[in-house]
Amino acid sequence: MKKLKGEKYRKNYSAAEMIFMRVKLLILFLIFSFLLISNIVRAENKVCLYFFYGQGCPHCDQEKQFLRELKITYKELEVKEFEIYYNQSNRELFEDMTKAFNTISSGVPMTFINGKAYIGFAYGDSEIYDPRYKATIGYSEVIKDAIEKCIEIGGCECPTIEITVEEPTEINQSIVTPPVTPLEDQMITVPILGEINLSIPIPLLGMILGFVDGAFNPCALSVVFFLFAYLMSIGSRKKSLIIGVTYALTVFIVYLLFMYGILNVIIFSGYMSTIKLIAGIIIIIAGLIELKDFFFYGKGFSLEIPKFAKSTIEKLIKISTVPSTLLLGIFVSLVEIPCAGVFPFIYITILGGRVISTTLSLVYLLWYNIFFVVPLLVLALVFYFGLVKVEEAEKTRLKTRRYMRLIAGIIMVLFGVWMITG
Repeated sequence: MKKLKGEKYRKNYSAAEMIFMRVKLLILFLIFSFLLISNIVRAENKVCLYFFYGQGCPHCDQEKQFLRELKITYKELEVKEFEIYYNQSNRELFEDMTKAFNTISSGVPMTFINGKAYIGFAYGDSEIYDPRYKATIGYSEVIKDAIEKCIEIGGCECPTIEITVEEPTEINQSIVTPPVTPLEDQMITVPILGEINLSIPIPLLGMILGFVDGAFNPCALSVVFFLFAYLMSIGSRKKSLIIGVTYALTVFIVYLLFMYGILNVIIFSGYMSTIKLIAGIIIIIAGLIELKDFFFYGKGFSLEIPKFAKSTIEKLIKISTVPSTLLLGIFVSLVEIPCAGVFPFIYITILGGRVISTTLSLVYLLWYNIFFVVPLLVLALVFYFGLVKVEEAEKTRLKTRRYMRLIAGIIMVLFGVWMITG
């Protein structure tokens, strides 16, 4: 009797278990179906946006970050990015898109979505149509609203070059300064050389300016030659290498700290256009002084180490210990700023205008200063291994210093003009 009851209980338990399993499978099926349908709906609601930008354009960097944040909020958003400064096919697509949208291809960033073109980028909520660009100014909330409208209507396909857009007549057409980087500002015309593209990637710019600063720096080089000439005269090659490397590394650190401090002042001041104007004027004046020294060397005012500092430098060189070399590097770096501070000033002004993070800016400054000390380190090794005598190198420097100033002066004037006009 008890055995029959047990079997009956087991059968009832098995039936309940089967029912429970079926309910679980039904729930899993419903969840899977819901997710599948959601993905299909989401795919149908896809919002495609075209974003044209230029490498190094500050407004482009701001919009790029803004769009990344929007993609987290709106999973339907698909951003297609096109860099046009260095990619010819992207530039051609940009030209075709602006023609199709009946707008002007004169600046970046430019955004295309749902049959409308947005020029520039800034945080704001004013919907303003600029007839000069034949496009709506790309304020953050306006672009965000366009994305939300696309989601509401079930998505927006990617822009095509077949579309033709008429100028709007109802929205605000106030004339304001659009937050845009004009394309023509990336080029300057130089007699004989023709057009020069100044939208150089920061790493390449840092490498070029850093090396030019170290190789054509009359003040730093004169100190190095004097330092090694004295060390070689006392017959200490090993000591000359240690002192030379110590001097180069000290100058490297002082330069880095000085440039980092000035860069932060520029970034946080908020007056970038004014700073670029002032910097451009100062750099042009410095360049003209360098050009003057090519024709009339030593006459009038020149960019050189002040006379009052030369006796101190000579005393520190003759001590020739590691501590005295550290002091020498610090002292020379400070007193040669009027002589050699123009190239660092050019670099940090451009860096400040690119609107990058302080952490990344420190990396770029390290990069610049590595190439700045390369000529000093190379000279230390050359003199250590006796590949060239210090006296012969100094004679060569004296013969070519006018041409070094000529090259430096031309570069300064070009960058100064670009900063003022751009």
